[in-house]
Amino acid sequence: MELHGEPSPLGDDDLVDGLSALSRAVVAITARTLMSLDVEITLPQLRTLVILADRAPLRTVDLAAALRVHPSTATRTCDRLVRRGLVARHHRPTDRRVAWLMLTEAGRALVGDVMRRRTEELRRLLRTADSDRPHSPTELINAVVVAAGEPTEREWWQRWEQCTANPT
Repeated sequence: MELHGEPSPLGDDDLVDGLSALSRAVVAITARTLMSLDVEITLPQLRTLVILADRAPLRTVDLAAALRVHPSTATRTCDRLVRRGLVARHHRPTDRRVAWLMLTEAGRALVGDVMRRRTEELRRLLRTADSDRPHSPTELINAVVVAAGEPTEREWWQRWEQCTANPT
C-alpha cells in the first residue's frame, strides 16, 4: 500500500523517500543550531539571510522571487531582520526609490555560525553512518537519517498513519 503518494515512474522511490527523510533531519539540525545560538529567528528568516549572503545586494522584489513568496511577505520578513540588526537597506544615489538589501556584519556572522555548525553536525552524522558501510546512495542517506535520530520515510508515514487513526 502506498502511504504517501504516487510511485515514481522512474523507479527511484527509495531514493526520493530517503531524500525526504534527510530533509526532515537537516531542518531539525538547523532548528537545533538556531536554538543553540540562542537567536530568535525563524527558519524562513534564516533562509532570507542565506539568500542575501549568497546574492546581495538584492531588491525586495528579487529577494521575493528567490524565496518564491509575495514581495509583501519578503518586506515584512526584512522589516523584522532590519529591527534585529541582521539586514540593512541601502539606497543608491542614482535611484532613491529602490532599496537594496544586504546583510549587516551581525547577519553575516550569524549565517556563518549556523552554516559551520550545521556542516559539522552533518560531518559527524556522516562519520556515524559511514561506520555501517552503506553500499548505495540510498542506503547512505537512510543511515544519515537514522544517525540523526529521525525515522526513515516509511517509518514516519507509518507513525503518521497511526497518529491520525488514533487521535486520543
